[in-house]
Amino acid sequence: MKDGDSLPDDVPDNIKEFIRRISRGDFPDELPANLSDYFSSIAMLSSSGMGAPPAMSREPDGVELLKGVAPAEWVAERLWRSAPHKGLLVGSLIPEGFEAYARIFHPASYQSDDREWHRVSWATVADWYGKVVHPQMTFPRLVNLDWLEHPSWGSLPEMGTLPEVECKPLLDVLREFTTTPESCYFAVWEGYGGFDERVGKGVAKLASPFLDRKYYIFHGPLDSVMSFCQWEFFLQAPNIWWPEDRAWCVATEIDDLETFVGGSAACIERVLAHPELEALPIALDARVDAFGDTVNG
Repeated sequence: MKDGDSLPDDVPDNIKEFIRRISRGDFPDELPANLSDYFSSIAMLSSSGMGAPPAMSREPDGVELLKGVAPAEWVAERLWRSAPHKGLLVGSLIPEGFEAYARIFHPASYQSDDREWHRVSWATVADWYGKVVHPQMTFPRLVNLDWLEHPSWGSLPEMGTLPEVECKPLLDVLREFTTTPESCYFAVWEGYGGFDERVGKGVAKLASPFLDRKYYIFHGPLDSVMSFCQWEFFLQAPNIWWPEDRAWCVATEIDDLETFVGGSAACIERVLAHPELEALPIALDARVDAFGDTVNG
């Protein structure tokens, strides 16, 4: 999507103008008041031809959907408010207060001559295009394409979800850095839709200061994070998850191709060193939208 003109006709004019501005790198001081309501609506899915998602008739295996959000309020309190004129900052995506942070890059996919699909790291893609690997690199700048355009050789990294191939090794690391692996919380964005009355009726949602995102909160053991990846029609990891002792936190924004982890220096060091995770250290004030990669711009 290059500008507001490529959106469906029923998109409000002020939303179209907002998208035109940010596509030019012109970030307004304030977000449109109706931005979150519009993009989280089922009407948006229907107008795009995708149709409404099927209803979820139960929770994922091993977790409970909480009626209240008290255990998650600290997350919203520690997230930075959106500042569009500054771009997308890490502190708007993952809570402040941790000793160190890492950015995990979701692998892209390429199709070989034998038509088999293979995972490919961002570092490999950067090498293909003669680009520089650094903490604020963005995939569109690596492949010289606009946002959401697929490269001719394959597919973009998974958006809005930590792929299973990285979720499993991350779990192995994080399990060793919490005293409460049997008590963890999982936040799932409301905009995925599909919660029927048996699951979502009367349930409070956590309000995030970032684009006023709202999340359902689930509770269960750490290992149950994988059950979200096989949950009926959902098939993806939670957006934000953390243990009861708040020793670390994992966050994946719905429109991003990467995941952020905050924790102790020792924890993040292990994340960065894991051979199955492509990760780099990142600062909370680092800009990570398409315009934040000034090295490969």
